[in-house]
Amino acid sequence: MQPAMPIQRHRGAEEDDYAPYLSVSRCLCVSILVWAALATFSSMLVDATAKSAEIDPIKVALLVDGMASRGSGYDASELHALGADGLAAVLDHLLPDTAPPAPPMQPGPPEKEIRRLIARLDADDFNAREQATLELIARARGRRPLVEEAAQSDSLETRLRAERVLASWESRPGSRLSAYLSGFWAYVEGLSDQPRLELLARRTIKALEQGMPEGDRLHLVRLCIAGVAHGRDEASCDLLRPLVQHQDIRIATLVTETVGAYKTEPRFVPQLLVDALASERPSVVEAALRFVLGGQDEKRRPTVKAALRAVFEKDAEPLKFQACLPLVRDFYDSDAWLYVLAQTKSSDANRVRTALNWIGDTKTCGRSPDAKFLGDLEPFLKAREMEQRRAAIQVLGTFSGEQVIRKLIALLPDSGVAAQADASLLAQSDRELVKRLLSDALIVDRDPLIRVRAQALLDKMR
Repeated sequence: MQPAMPIQRHRGAEEDDYAPYLSVSRCLCVSILVWAALATFSSMLVDATAKSAEIDPIKVALLVDGMASRGSGYDASELHALGADGLAAVLDHLLPDTAPPAPPMQPGPPEKEIRRLIARLDADDFNAREQATLELIARARGRRPLVEEAAQSDSLETRLRAERVLASWESRPGSRLSAYLSGFWAYVEGLSDQPRLELLARRTIKALEQGMPEGDRLHLVRLCIAGVAHGRDEASCDLLRPLVQHQDIRIATLVTETVGAYKTEPRFVPQLLVDALASERPSVVEAALRFVLGGQDEKRRPTVKAALRAVFEKDAEPLKFQACLPLVRDFYDSDAWLYVLAQTKSSDANRVRTALNWIGDTKTCGRSPDAKFLGDLEPFLKAREMEQRRAAIQVLGTFSGEQVIRKLIALLPDSGVAAQADASLLAQSDRELVKRLLSDALIVDRDPLIRVRAQALLDKMR
């Protein structure tokens, strides 16, 4: 490519100098424009601080092209500076069918002015040709027929530059969306203000009006949903709530899974996930169950628990079983704990293994159990199967208080589970209470084995 400086040319040499342009098709050719556009048209670029400034389409094209060329290393600072207008322009490029109807096209500059610029496309001076090309890109869209006429010119230079102008207006990155995905996410994950998050949500809804997307468009729409969830804005996530009830269960599940996976902050549980828990469609409920575990959103905590209890009480397997994990881990629900314990006697080996894993991985909650739970737990503590007795002790040990400690001490003589009773006592948060009750057992308990084990535990604790 020739350097951007005045060069006088003999007209016969033009074809050799511009042979690379022969391969330019009607697509986004912004890489050809980069340096000349930035140098010549810098005064036309958007001032991000001016609220009413109009986004320069050339700049947006360059920024969108950067998503494809830089991928996950894309620097989105310029796009962020453009605010909601910048996001809208990006979505116009990548999801053009979601854009609002375009206003009626203005006729543009007078025909005489456009013809003058077209005539300069064949000027002897390179800078004059380049200046005319960029001015046509910026100003001649309303006079498109004149540019199309120029694209049929006998002059190769005029034809190629007219094609370049037309190509800049006809960006269709949708045919190669995969190239933009990493860069687009590098931009979207930085959205945190409500205006842009709401705009992203509304354009996502528009994109799904055509039904379940496929291929790279599916990946792009998923990133849009993920961006809304990642922004942790309640109002923006609420805009997506109707999609949980979408008649296409694939869309309902897609939205539920993606919001759940990308909300990232445990203290933020959008109402959308609670809606999904109440769905009549099992696959939607199952998707929501995977992502409410560990939620610490205090204002939503009661509604999440109520929704989980509804699943536990009315739904058939396997949803009932799956609802137990957040119920026992986050809400210390006694009924759910007893149900999980009962699964250790299941004929399904996978279910038994899952139940034992849940029990073994759950930490002490620091709360006292209710009397009903202690009573209903007793048969498990006396079960014939040693594995079930051990599991029951682990469940008992997730609670705290004097009643729990006394029951654990009473289980010390059971050689099959004594080690588990020891571990549960040592894991109790109130160590002083454990020491006191073990010391009492040394004095008042008649079982010599309890006294021996109590002394051994005291020695460990000291």
